[in-house]
Amino acid sequence: MKKFTWLILGVITSIYACKRDPIMCCVVAQRTAEITAQKNGVLWSPFFVSGALSNVDSLAITAVSATFNTTYTKLDTLNIKLLYANNGTYKLVGNQVYYATFANGTTNSYQIDPTFNNELNITGYQILHNPATTNPDEVKVTGTFNIKFIDPANPAGISFLNGNFFTIMSR
Repeated sequence: MKKFTWLILGVITSIYACKRDPIMCCVVAQRTAEITAQKNGVLWSPFFVSGALSNVDSLAITAVSATFNTTYTKLDTLNIKLLYANNGTYKLVGNQVYYATFANGTTNSYQIDPTFNNELNITGYQILHNPATTNPDEVKVTGTFNIKFIDPANPAGISFLNGNFFTIMSR
């Protein structure tokens, strides 16, 4: 019985001695910004989104989307820039929003539709403090938006409705 106990103890010790912690080789980086919206009724989620804060309380959000076809590539870009003071709703005017498409060497820029209630609602402003680093604190800004542009080729225009965004930026 004594030999059997030592054998079981040896097997258990061997199992735990060989146990390794999982290797964290493939930790995926967190996204620092994201935008989604219904662009003319179809989900729009651009592959590149960035945000920036300036010292004068200016928020800039840039989003770029691409469509690849066998014969061409089409890029579209949406840029929003505004001065803000607090969470809340901000009416967007022509010089705060830019939308353009690039396809086959042609650029089309679109003007904001002044008859539509174009607005951006900042719903959250959170300072992300990380005491483990000496880097400046980051800020996470979240919100929603509805924007419509005039399209001479389409009387319905180009709309970005039910838009949501977040961006994490250095301050």
